[in-house]
Amino acid sequence: MNQLPVHLRNPPELAARALVLVDGEHYPSAVADTIGLLSAAGWQIAAAVLVGGGEKLREAPQYGVPVITADTPVGALVAAADEHQVDVVIDLADEPVLVFEDRLRIIAAAAGMGLSWLGADARVDPPPFATVDAPTLAITGTGKRIGKTAISAHIARLADTALGGNGAVIVVAMGRGGPAEPVVIHRSEAGLTVERLLEISRGGAHAASDYLEDAVLTGLTTIGCRRIGGGLLGAPVASNVPEGARLAASLDPQLIILEGSGASIPPVAATRTLLIASTARPRDLLDDFGPWRLNRAHALLVVGDDRETARRMLARVSESHPYLPSWSASLRPTPIDDVSGARIAVFTTAPSNIEPVFEAALRAAGADPVLVSSALARRDELRIDIERALELGVDTFAVEIKAAGIDVVAEAAGAHGIRGAFLANPPAAHDAEVDLDAELTTLALAAADNA
Repeated sequence: MNQLPVHLRNPPELAARALVLVDGEHYPSAVADTIGLLSAAGWQIAAAVLVGGGEKLREAPQYGVPVITADTPVGALVAAADEHQVDVVIDLADEPVLVFEDRLRIIAAAAGMGLSWLGADARVDPPPFATVDAPTLAITGTGKRIGKTAISAHIARLADTALGGNGAVIVVAMGRGGPAEPVVIHRSEAGLTVERLLEISRGGAHAASDYLEDAVLTGLTTIGCRRIGGGLLGAPVASNVPEGARLAASLDPQLIILEGSGASIPPVAATRTLLIASTARPRDLLDDFGPWRLNRAHALLVVGDDRETARRMLARVSESHPYLPSWSASLRPTPIDDVSGARIAVFTTAPSNIEPVFEAALRAAGADPVLVSSALARRDELRIDIERALELGVDTFAVEIKAAGIDVVAEAAGAHGIRGAFLANPPAAHDAEVDLDAELTTLALAAADNA
């Protein structure tokens, strides 16, 4: 036994100090021999972290390095990292002691401390974050279709009002259909119309990109960026967000809002971070790499109409993060145009079970909701729903600026003389005693003040 995996054979000269994870299921002599191999390869092993299985050991193990234990695997790792200045965690443990779920928690905890995790056949490094010389608020999420853009736009409006309403808030949004170079939509041109978005779409660009939606919904300066791929910890493979954030900083804003994309995190260091999670997928927040995201957050907003699931999610979070401001809310569709008297068809990415919510919102706005389509992200179904809407004699298409909202829905509206209207989705707190707008404003101002 004298061969290490390739990625463990040649440690980097400046990052060779490591902890090793071990378990009591392995014979101590075998573990000690492997630690010897690592040392011979150039690793400086500071300590062994015993993640479990101690009951299997007949006596205190002799690994040739200090041994650190705690009540939980993560607790033992944190204690070891506090005591020893290291760069890397090398995982020599295995099931049944270190099960898959616990290993994910270990990786998340290591990344949270700025440590790389190296296993037998994998490596996870903490994502790098660029810095900009301006206050920043990151809006990140546990996945796609959970309301990040809607909430980012809402917070941008709140923050701009609180900071004087002079347009000193800039939104930097990244997306998989974003521009190859950062694109600025200045506040003076932020009042984009359906016709202007159609021009952008016909020119070959993605006219429902998040930065354009932000510009329409906020009336503020926005900057569109691109990201490709998304890693386990939310790092994109490639992104021009740092350039976009530096461009935003050059405009002398009081606050930059960095909007995430799917589960990907903007690769720019943030003064404050709001994490958005969905009741549709609690596991994304509570398990796997959810703790990594929670540990980075300064506040949490759980979004969805399932109030009982939201309550359970907040209860779990309060156990692990008792001091983290946490709220739950539902998104409430709101036409940003006057639709009173309109016979209206709505096109959304929301699930079909919230059709009554859209109908109620449109009636409250004085419209007659004729059809609600949840197929905005499924083009074949969407075209069928558009034909149904035309057959039903609607005179207005209300659409979210997402997915096929412009190149399919708005194009169809223009072709048939149908009026187009845009929808916003501001959050409404589940708890009537929570002033969510005030809480979100406080978070944004703390970011702006770097408090």
